[in-house]
Amino acid sequence: MDALACLMTRRTATRLVEPGPTDEQLAVMLAAATTAPDHKMLRPWRFVVVRGEAREVLANAITAAAEAVGGLAEPVIRKAAGKATRSPALIAVIASRVPGARVPRAEQDASAAAAAQNLCLAAHAQGVASAWKSTPLPDSDQVRAVFGLTGGEELLGWVELGTLSDAVPLPSREPVALSAVASELTADGQLTPVGLAAALVSVDTR
Repeated sequence: MDALACLMTRRTATRLVEPGPTDEQLAVMLAAATTAPDHKMLRPWRFVVVRGEAREVLANAITAAAEAVGGLAEPVIRKAAGKATRSPALIAVIASRVPGARVPRAEQDASAAAAAQNLCLAAHAQGVASAWKSTPLPDSDQVRAVFGLTGGEELLGWVELGTLSDAVPLPSREPVALSAVASELTADGQLTPVGLAAALVSVDTR
């Protein structure tokens, strides 16, 4: 799969099943994540792989965090904890900001988000389905502890990984009109809708 096809055909998987990614595939994904745009080369991110029986450790942490909130119904707690085990593997993406750096926090977090996108693209390039998800109770002591978060670190979410279920195909995505989301600054200081319709890449985006 070439780079443009990978970019244009990646989709968020609705349901993931076994088998999960291999060690080799995970290594490629993590290496790709480290190539995200990174001003001053701060590496303001880190990653935690969770798979196999370790998913239960994460599920237990989420359960404990939900119970500590108090007043949550048992089905709500069970659903939150189940997010840890609904895919064969996941990679947590942590914003590990570098204090004192001359790079704004927002820019460091943007690098971490770009790393997450690289994880998804590298997964897709290798035939692994993925879904970039938010995390239940990410600021709780229990969830922070299971990922070893310290100081100003923040759990941005995780990328779920596995094989696309035959029962739930990838959703389609309608092409976005470039003129609705992009404009061009002209020489007289005006913003005008881009006129790049002829430059659309011919890639099957279904």
